[in-house]
Amino acid sequence: MSHPVILYLPLLNHSDPAVRQHATTILLTHYGKRALTYLRRLLDDPALAEQARTALITIGEISGLSVDLRPFRGVYVRCLGDFQVFIDSRQIKADEWGQSEGGRAGGRKVQGIFAYLVHCGAEGATRSEIAEAIWGGTASSSSFARTLTALRQLLQQLCGEELATNLLYTDRQRCALNPDLYQSDADILERTFDLATRTAHEQGIHVALSLYQYVLELYDGPYMEGVVGAQDWATERGAQLLSKVVIAGERLAAEAFAGGDDQQCLQYCQRVLAHEPRAAAVVSRLLRAGQRLGLPTEMQRAYQRYLSATGINPRRRRDDPVVQLYRELTETPKMENGEAIE
Repeated sequence: MSHPVILYLPLLNHSDPAVRQHATTILLTHYGKRALTYLRRLLDDPALAEQARTALITIGEISGLSVDLRPFRGVYVRCLGDFQVFIDSRQIKADEWGQSEGGRAGGRKVQGIFAYLVHCGAEGATRSEIAEAIWGGTASSSSFARTLTALRQLLQQLCGEELATNLLYTDRQRCALNPDLYQSDADILERTFDLATRTAHEQGIHVALSLYQYVLELYDGPYMEGVVGAQDWATERGAQLLSKVVIAGERLAAEAFAGGDDQQCLQYCQRVLAHEPRAAAVVSRLLRAGQRLGLPTEMQRAYQRYLSATGINPRRRRDDPVVQLYRELTETPKMENGEAIE
C-alpha cells in the first residue's frame, strides 16, 4: 500500500500558490521531515518522478528546508508503528518476505528474524536466542536454516549480492546485521532525544525545541508492532522509546503553555496522549490549556481516557494529581452572598 504522502502530489503540483502552501503546511505538520524521504523514494518511479521532484522543490521553497533531489538510497527500517523495510526507494511488501525458497519459509518468521536482528543491534544474537525470540523456543535445524536462507535470498534479490553479504553476517553460532549499512527510526529517535536533552542542558530549552519536535514526528506507534514474537522481546525498549516521546511532548507543551500558545500546547498534548493516555503530566498540561481555551469537552475526554487507561476510581483516589486538578478546574465553587466559599 502506498504511503499517504502520495495523495499530496497533485496539491503540491497545483497551479494555485495558496493550495501548494496549504498542502506543504499540512504535510510537514503530519509527517515532518520524513515527508521528504517518502517523496525521494518516488523519484525512482517513472510515473511519479516528475511530480515528486516538483513537490520536493515546492516544499523547499515554501518551508526553507534543505531538500535533496536525489532518489533515496540505502536500507531504512521503520520500527515504530507498522514494521516496514525500505531498500533504496522500494518497500519490501508483506507478501515478499516469504517468497524466497519457493515460499517454504514462513514470511512472518523471515521478517521476524530481520526485525529481531535490528533490535539486537551490532552485537547480534546467537541462533538459540533467535529461535527463542521467533519460534518461542527451539527450532529444528532445517527450519532455522530454511528461514535464514530465505532472508538472505530476499536481501540478495533486492539489495544485490555485495550489499546483502555485507549487511547480513552469519556463522555457526551467531547472526547480526551490520549497523553501518542501515538506519532505523527507533535509533534516530533515541539519538535525537539524547541530543535534545543535552542541548537543553547546555544551551537552554528554546534551542532544543526543534529536536524535541522531531522526536514527536518520528513516533508513529508501538515499537515492532505486528512482528512475530515481539510482544516478548520488544516490550522493554518499546516502553523506553515511548517514555522519551512523552518527555519530549511534555517539554514542548510546557514551553508553549508558558508562552501563552494554548492551542499549540493542546496539540502537543493530544499527540502524546494518542499514544500514551496514562501520561499524568501531559494530561494535567492539557487540562490547564483546555481551561484557558474554554474547551470543557476536550478536558473531559482526556480525563476519562486517563481514568480508563490507568484504572483509577476517582472517588477512591482523590489524591491522584490528575483527579485533583480536574476537580479543581471543573467544580463550580459554592457561593454565599455572591462570594465563593473557601
